[in-house]
Amino acid sequence: MFIFNSLFLKKTLGNQKGIALLMVMGVIAILTFLLADFTFETKLNKIKIYNQQDKVQARLNAESGLNFALAKLRLYQEGRNKIEKDENLKSAFPSSELESIIIEPFVYPLPISNKANIIQKTALNDFFKKTIFNGEVSVTFNKVSGFLNPNGLRVKVDSNQNLNQAADDQDAAVKSKDIVADGSTPKESAVLVIEKKLTETLTRLLKDKNDNSEEFHQHYANLDANYLVKELKFYVNDKGNFQDTERPEIEAKFSQKNITPKFAPLSSIDELYLLPSWDDAIVDLIKDRMSVHEVSVIQVNELTNEDLKILFPSINNIQSEEFFKYRDGDIDKKIKGKKFKNAEDFKRVIVTELGIVSEPEYSERIKSLKSAGLEIDTSGKLYKVTSRGTMNNAVFNLVAFVDLPIKPQPPKKTTPPPAGQIPPEDDQSSDDPTGVNKAEDPAAKNEKPSPTELLRPRVVEIRLE
Repeated sequence: MFIFNSLFLKKTLGNQKGIALLMVMGVIAILTFLLADFTFETKLNKIKIYNQQDKVQARLNAESGLNFALAKLRLYQEGRNKIEKDENLKSAFPSSELESIIIEPFVYPLPISNKANIIQKTALNDFFKKTIFNGEVSVTFNKVSGFLNPNGLRVKVDSNQNLNQAADDQDAAVKSKDIVADGSTPKESAVLVIEKKLTETLTRLLKDKNDNSEEFHQHYANLDANYLVKELKFYVNDKGNFQDTERPEIEAKFSQKNITPKFAPLSSIDELYLLPSWDDAIVDLIKDRMSVHEVSVIQVNELTNEDLKILFPSINNIQSEEFFKYRDGDIDKKIKGKKFKNAEDFKRVIVTELGIVSEPEYSERIKSLKSAGLEIDTSGKLYKVTSRGTMNNAVFNLVAFVDLPIKPQPPKKTTPPPAGQIPPEDDQSSDDPTGVNKAEDPAAKNEKPSPTELLRPRVVEIRLE
């Protein structure tokens, strides 16, 4: 029995029939696993490629939206220049109306309203079929109205004038007794005008925030707006151009926070967060009222309550309320708003209708603004363009600040006085204590100012969001 079992076991173990089938099945199992793994990797890479393509397409859509915005602003430039040169056209069609048309938002594909008739729907569908554009794009325009420019704090020193002399000139301007109702002086430089406006605005904002927020009051009750502005002035000025008694303290604070001053103009408003004493809460409080770009134009139809207080610090709440009721209207009282047509219309309302300031005070205010490079107008020149490109699930946002620079006016030609005659500016025989001859040339008095001419739009700052 034992011998039989041994022979049977030996015969069974020696039988190799079916081994090939097992090997084939094993190989198939391994290949199946590899195939599944390769298929998964292939599909995953394919999805990654498609997502990458969508991202690139979304970015191209956003860039095309920005190019479209530049084209629209180019049309605005051409149209406004033509309006400014024609007085009849300017009175019939103000540049502010052209601006409102140009900066209307744009969306593609064009939305089809449910109220559209069959002809409109067919026309849009035919347009979509003939247009080669993948994805979506939307373009919005925002007028930049903040006219407090921190870069205006930069002191420009003449090569023939040392820093001490420049500081003495500024101190003399501040101590001048020739002060108008709003506290400014005709002799102030543009730097002093901007510094005073920034200090006044920041002081008022801090006071209002301290009165309304107990938490803010606990942290910033003793904060000095004048010191904050000096710190900003030190940051943007060339090294050595900032002369002030508090300079050692400001330098020490930068050193403690391990911050290197830029000693150059700000290129973005977000750089305010780098200042050692400017906490996030302080920057958020004022940054919407500031612009690092050359706004140049104060758009009176876009003025906020804070902007109005900056222009006319003596204005009270009742006058401010009447101003906005005149401009924007009142729904409850069924009063229709009247947008200002031009700078003269704005002056008439401020001086005559509302009596916010007298005409001499208004003239002095405009003079101080011009010394800071600002002028009153109803349409702007600096715009924030937001272009949003979309492709499937990919979204790309492009934010650009576009400026239309004002063409500089050539210097006026002056006719030299006849031989032996004292020039008006050197004539001290006048009763005018400033020594300036008040006699005016009738031809110069009747001479009309040159029309404003805008140059081609250019991108001055761009952000990817």
